[in-house]
Amino acid sequence: MIAVGAAGAALVVPLLLAAAPVSPFRTMLEDRMSAGFGSRVTIASLDRLDRFSFAPRVRIAGIVVAQPSWAGRGDMLRIDRLEVEVPVLPLLIGKVRPRAVTIDGVEADLLRSRAGRENWRGRSGGAGGAPPPMIAGLRDAHIRYRDFKRDRSLDVRAAIDGAGLRLTGQGLVRDAAVHITAQGGPMRPGRWPFDARLSGRAIDFHAAGTMDAPLDLSRLDARIAARADNLTYIDTIVEAGLPATQPVRLTATVRRDRPDWAVRSLAGTIGRSDIRGRATIRKRDGRHRIDASIAARRFDFDDLADARGRATAAAKRARFGKRLFPDTAIDLDNVARTDGRLAFKVDELLWPGPSPLRTLDGTLTIERSLLDLPDLRIGLTHGALAGRLTIDQRRGGPVLQADLRLRGARLADFAPAMGFDAPLSGRLKLEGPGKTIRSAVGRSTGRIALVARDGVLPDKAATLMGQELGGIFKSDKAQARLRCIVVRLDARDGIATANPIMLDSSRAVTRAEGRLYLADERLALSVQGTPKRGDTLRIAGTIRVGGTIKAPEVGLSEGDGVVGALLKSVGRALDGKAEPVAADQDCAGLAARAMAG
Repeated sequence: MIAVGAAGAALVVPLLLAAAPVSPFRTMLEDRMSAGFGSRVTIASLDRLDRFSFAPRVRIAGIVVAQPSWAGRGDMLRIDRLEVEVPVLPLLIGKVRPRAVTIDGVEADLLRSRAGRENWRGRSGGAGGAPPPMIAGLRDAHIRYRDFKRDRSLDVRAAIDGAGLRLTGQGLVRDAAVHITAQGGPMRPGRWPFDARLSGRAIDFHAAGTMDAPLDLSRLDARIAARADNLTYIDTIVEAGLPATQPVRLTATVRRDRPDWAVRSLAGTIGRSDIRGRATIRKRDGRHRIDASIAARRFDFDDLADARGRATAAAKRARFGKRLFPDTAIDLDNVARTDGRLAFKVDELLWPGPSPLRTLDGTLTIERSLLDLPDLRIGLTHGALAGRLTIDQRRGGPVLQADLRLRGARLADFAPAMGFDAPLSGRLKLEGPGKTIRSAVGRSTGRIALVARDGVLPDKAATLMGQELGGIFKSDKAQARLRCIVVRLDARDGIATANPIMLDSSRAVTRAEGRLYLADERLALSVQGTPKRGDTLRIAGTIRVGGTIKAPEVGLSEGDGVVGALLKSVGRALDGKAEPVAADQDCAGLAARAMAG
């Protein structure tokens, strides 16, 4: 009996639904829609257009969706008339699967706030994974969209008929006006072709491909081509956190499976740099995970700044002078919810002037505000600078840790005009807090070491570095033997102390004492040279080295003018006293000590 009753109910309920009037459900539908949108929804009328059907056709007239209270006054959506088929059987399991939708007379006012809140999402957060219902017809639709978070807007009119979708209108991408067009194929099940374009003075963006179903923006394949005065214009569309740059041209093949993106065959130019690569972007639990690889035949870091950024950098150089350590931002706040891996490789680094830095490659990982570059390698004219660099922002502001070794380099590559040359090695191991590389180094603790051995230098320079007055008259072409240069700077809280700084040549031994202030790269050194011969006229006193690393200033010790120093030198020569002479230094031992630790 129970089985018979259940079978009878299973037969009767669909029959009742297939014949039931729908007007009594108007109030319930208003309440359901109001709850979904998070704002008041009213419906003028709800009518059934047939008497009996397992997919009854329903007409809803006078739909008005008010703006949510946070979005201001007025209406978010007004629809004069909507007709739709509603299959009965899915209703028995709580599913509403409308189809064959036709819409007449639409006014939509959509917006996203600066905080990212979207008025059309409502309390439900928007649609789930199901594709949108099939819209068979759309007439007289006017759609306005304002995005205060991404600084973009559009005002378009759209229609759908047997030939497919047509959309046209105007918009703004940041400060740039654009003309917007889009078209799609006939509205039928299966893959749906589309073509969309934004065209303007500052940006052209073209996407063409197919969606898994008509108007299903959550699942699509497309070929994208873009040109812009600045990469931020493209970022306003794709929302990837891209920086301001020089003019850009890009193409890519993309696949979207909401909320994930796969970018394949990325290629293009930024300024005089070229890039190619691929990426996957996945969104899970409110976090983005990116897996990407980028390569470039030629790359100029200056291309990652627009005209305004370059002007700011030029103003800083004019105010503070040239600096060795870059002012590159390392604050990870803008990627606080991003994790992932990026492999990169540059075949040729481009610079505005001569530079020994030639290539770049490595793999970057980021996990919950810990950025790690375990295998950073900068190829030089000779040798490489390689090691590990991390930025840790898990406990407040960013902390930079760098442990880099210089191997196989040549001294002449870094200062070709000086005429010094020798095999060069070194190590930089520093840790400091700061929002840029320069500020972090300026507050860092650690050490810097450089060792050059078994080379040459100008004989004139070697003689003068021994404070021999006769060096002034030496030939500029003759060479002396460079036994070693040993530099070790022990840093604490941004103050690096010489421990030691020493140059040993066939002519003399020169030592420096003092400090390097890393925050502004200011030198405060006193230099004393001792020749290896005792029969020379010497420059009395010590030499001061001030200025900065990039612009050193050399002078005599305080209180000694040029005339005074010369008179002292002559007086010491005439008094007949023997001057000390220098011996060859333990270059191997000093180098090992400088590089240790």
